[in-house]
Amino acid sequence: MKSKLETAAVYGTAVLIGGALIGVFAAYPPLTPGDWAEWAQAFGSVAAIGLGLWAVQRQRWLEARRDAAMAAAARLALHQGALQLIGAVYAVAEKVKSHQDETALDLLHLSLELEGVTSALAAVDPLRFDMPRAIDALLMAQAASRKLLAHLQRAYDLSLDGRGHKWAPVKEFAEQASEAVKPPMEAFRNELAQAQQASVPA
Repeated sequence: MKSKLETAAVYGTAVLIGGALIGVFAAYPPLTPGDWAEWAQAFGSVAAIGLGLWAVQRQRWLEARRDAAMAAAARLALHQGALQLIGAVYAVAEKVKSHQDETALDLLHLSLELEGVTSALAAVDPLRFDMPRAIDALLMAQAASRKLLAHLQRAYDLSLDGRGHKWAPVKEFAEQASEAVKPPMEAFRNELAQAQQASVPA
């Protein structure tokens, strides 16, 4: 808004100066070759000033457009990164739910994989996002990843105590986590795709 007002003020000033010069020219027309030379110099000076003002405004417009493009790219990267982390939680939940090799080592591998995703999600601040679906999906993924990680780690600890792997409750919760994460994740994905389409110039 400020830049538009500045641009209007600059062009308004240029119009006033040009109009005043034309008015003076009409009131005191050149009569001699020397007068013509002075008037040509005056008009040339005004034209140079006008061209300089246009160049400055043009540069400001280009910089504003570049800054807007950079901000949009950063915003897109932020949302895409969050969507990848949410997708990683869903993928691990699906992997746990359908896992066949039910050993303590499998529990450890899955725990380590999910622990990395959970740590990355914990560092994401939902308040940085301006899409409602993004916030919903992030909060759900953060909660699901923490709880699933706790189930995996507890099952692994029980396996070390010789009390069995306890995969059944882990798989049961993994199924619940998968079902909880998927709907908001897909809603976020659709919202992001719509936002990208809307930002593409017609």
